[in-house]
Amino acid sequence: MKLKNAKMHWNQILAYVVGGIFFLLFCQMFYRWIQHDTLGVVDDFIRLAIPLGIVMSALTWGTPHKGFSQDDELGKLILLKSARFSYYALLIVIFIVLVIEKYVNGQDNIPLNLILCFGLAVHPVAEFLISRRYK
Repeated sequence: MKLKNAKMHWNQILAYVVGGIFFLLFCQMFYRWIQHDTLGVVDDFIRLAIPLGIVMSALTWGTPHKGFSQDDELGKLILLKSARFSYYALLIVIFIVLVIEKYVNGQDNIPLNLILCFGLAVHPVAEFLISRRYK
């Protein structure tokens, strides 16, 4: 048995630790929801989103010897496509929340409207600015 293969990379250890924390936070949130029939939206979901992002990043990139990394061509393509997908997914979610807010509560959510307008403008502006660098 080789001890070299038994070594875990720090990304894997971080993924397990943060994954455990994520699981405990989810269980605590679920317990509070069952007991009090309410969710603390800001506290609970932010506490879940941060560890989930760390775990998913560690699982995506793994150890540097498993095929690709963020620095090689495939890694950069993965970063580019995932950034584009997450940008459009976020805009769609913001739009859906605005529509639900308008028809459920009957009022406009001005901060969310501003975020949607900014989100619609930031991608074309960034493309323009980056293309100017290469001209």
